[in-house]
Amino acid sequence: MRQPATRLQVSGHRFLMRRMTHALVRGDARMLDDPLRAQSLSLTAGALLVAAGVAVCAVIAAFRPAADIGDASVVVVRETGTFYVRVDDTLHPVSNLASARLITGSSEPPRVVSQSAVDAQKRGASMGIPAAPQNLSSSPAAESALVCDEGGRTTAIVGAPVPAVTVPQQALLVTPRGANPALTYLLNSGHKARVDLRHPAVVRALRLDGVAALPISQAVLAALPEAPAIEAPRIPDRGAPGPGPLREHPVGTVVAVSDAQFVVLRGGLQRIGEVAADLIRYTDGRASATVPVVPPDILGTVPVVDSLPVTTYPEHAGTRRARVVCARWLPRTDDAGAQSAVVVTDTTPPPGAALAQADGDGPAVDAVALSGGALLVRSVALGGSDSNGEAGPLFLLSDSGVLFGVENADAARRLGFSLPGSPIPWVFLAGLPRGPELSVRAASVGRDVILAGP
Repeated sequence: MRQPATRLQVSGHRFLMRRMTHALVRGDARMLDDPLRAQSLSLTAGALLVAAGVAVCAVIAAFRPAADIGDASVVVVRETGTFYVRVDDTLHPVSNLASARLITGSSEPPRVVSQSAVDAQKRGASMGIPAAPQNLSSSPAAESALVCDEGGRTTAIVGAPVPAVTVPQQALLVTPRGANPALTYLLNSGHKARVDLRHPAVVRALRLDGVAALPISQAVLAALPEAPAIEAPRIPDRGAPGPGPLREHPVGTVVAVSDAQFVVLRGGLQRIGEVAADLIRYTDGRASATVPVVPPDILGTVPVVDSLPVTTYPEHAGTRRARVVCARWLPRTDDAGAQSAVVVTDTTPPPGAALAQADGDGPAVDAVALSGGALLVRSVALGGSDSNGEAGPLFLLSDSGVLFGVENADAARRLGFSLPGSPIPWVFLAGLPRGPELSVRAASVGRDVILAGP
């Protein structure tokens, strides 16, 4: 029985075989070098590298196969980013994603394909709306709208996080920047009211001696509802005897009941604030140096009326200044109507997207701050029953701050937005740059040449 070969015997046998191979191939058995072994190692390494490459290609093919157009209605070329839409059996290049969605009615993400896949299809003329938005990612619904002025920079804030703001306890005396300096307004309780500083009684009643008006953006003023001008109210039958137990106090007399002030009118008493009381007294030649006091039980015998238009006058005199002044609007809730307010802050507003129309201290809006992508909005009135936006026109506010009209609800759905849209008063939107209307009809127009805008 043969004995098994040892390890040394096997190694020696292999060495002798290599030496014989050298002798036959190279005619030299000395084996000063071993090129045949290097060739064998190179062949083995190359085979392993090829096998690894094949494995990598197999993995890529499994997880990222070559995209086929198939039945996709919207595709985008991987190499160029060009969009195409399928109309019948023809691919048409389109200007942007908004046009593609309007044409196809599909808000599904476009399929990414290669240029060769597109070249293999039947091609048609270009379609779409030039300058329509490309980014259609949706922002959260806007819960408020603000227009802020900070030293000449005007920023519209729609849906974006707002700085910490407060409602000032005192009114603000302002003048529209770039307008006639004699045009002045008092901002108070969410309104603006004209103030004539040439009238001494108005200046004294509001304590405006030596107060300089703060220049403010016209866009901020436009976003506030206007109240009646602050002036001495015209009182009918002024000087006639007062009603009932007030006959000793002529109509137009300011009287005090406890801590409150009232004005005597033909039909009764009307409660007024400090500013209105001073305006009436400063324009009444018969007014005494002190306000007459009447007993509280008078209120139980004389009607309390509300006929003088002074309810929007400031309750107390005095003004303040602020670094940042904003007009804010909140939509109507179940238990409260839409609210406009003047708010101030010492915090710089969010920078937002800078606009090409920016003019610094001019009348235009300089920047728009959103919470992310585009926002579907519905134009509404500053107040009233439609302030939640059920019937106003639709607009798309792009992430770049451009406002696009949306033809109807169907077009909004095609673009991938849900209705009814965030209600925003038109006065907050009017100062934004306008883009073309987004409609199915306009997007479906074929174009041989797309002309560049100015």
